[in-house]
Amino acid sequence: MEKRKYLVVIDPAHERHLALERMVDIVQQRGDFPMDFHVLIGFEAEDRSDGDSPSEVIRSTEWIREILKPVDELGVQYTTEFFWTRNWRHSIQEAAERYVCDAIMLCESSAEHKHSITDSKWDLVRHARCDVVICDEGTDGPYKCVLAAVNTQAKDPMHISLNEKIFERGQFLAEYFGAEYHVVNAYKDSEDFPDRGLIGRMSGLARENIHRDMGKPEEVIAGVAEKVGADMIVLGISRRTGLAAKLSSHTTEKVMERVEIDVVAVN
Repeated sequence: MEKRKYLVVIDPAHERHLALERMVDIVQQRGDFPMDFHVLIGFEAEDRSDGDSPSEVIRSTEWIREILKPVDELGVQYTTEFFWTRNWRHSIQEAAERYVCDAIMLCESSAEHKHSITDSKWDLVRHARCDVVICDEGTDGPYKCVLAAVNTQAKDPMHISLNEKIFERGQFLAEYFGAEYHVVNAYKDSEDFPDRGLIGRMSGLARENIHRDMGKPEEVIAGVAEKVGADMIVLGISRRTGLAAKLSSHTTEKVMERVEIDVVAVN
C-alpha cells in the first residue's frame, strides 16, 4: 500500500487537540502501513505579540512540547510547522498542497463555536484538494465502522461523480482500518426511492450493509450511524459556489450537529 500523508492542524485556542489524538489512534491502529505526518500549528495574525518572531514564540511555549508528547512517546516521525496568518483557509490549503497530503485532519469546534464549524473551515472543506477529516469527541480509539452517505437519485454529472468518490473513499477507508463498511441513502418519498441494486453494484456490499430510509438526510444519516455503531461518516461536499454550495454545506452541518463522530468530507 502506498504511503498515506496527513496534515494535522492544531489550533492553540482549543482545549483538546482532537486531530492530534486521532493521529495517535491512526498510528496505533495502522502503524504497520507507511505514513507521514506534518503537524501544522496555526496562530491568527492578531494573536502574535508585536516584536515577537515565530522562533521566539516557539522557544517560549513549553505547552507545544506537552501537546506533542503523546506522539513522541510512540516514536512517530513527523515534521512541524508554525504559521501566523489572516487567511486561515489559504495557509492550510497551501501547506496541504505543498506536502501533497491525502487528508487534512482538524478539530470540529473552537472555544467560541461549540458543536459548530466556523466559516473559514467550511471554506477549507469546499476548496481543499484532498479529504478533510473533521474530528469529534464521540470517536474514541480505533475506527471500527465506516458509514458512507450517498444520494444515488441525483442524475447530474457532478453528483454522479461525487457519489463514485464517496463509494470509493468509504471502501478504501474501511479496508485501510479493517473496519465494517455500511452505506446509507436517504430519500424524501416513494417516488424518490433509491435503487438498492445500483448501490450494491457501486459499493460491493451485501444487502444488510445497505440502508435506505425515508426522511431528512441529516436525520436518516445520524440514525443509521447510531444503529450500526459508526465512528466515521464519509460525506460529499459540492464544489459549486453560491446557493448550491450553501445547501450542500447546510446538509453536512446539520449532520454534524446530530452526531459526535468523525466526518470525512470528500469533494
